[in-house]
Amino acid sequence: MFWIYWNTAWSLIISGIMFATIVSHPDSEIAEVRAAKRLM
Repeated sequence: MFWIYWNTAWSLIISGIMFATIVSHPDSEIAEVRAAKRLM
């Protein structure tokens, strides 16, 4: 049960970082999407 909590927490933290990065640097959004697809 504990690991579900941590997965949720990390997902929220990572989403927050991505959102903050996209908001502060709108041009980097495309580059981040490409990098994310490369990692998948």
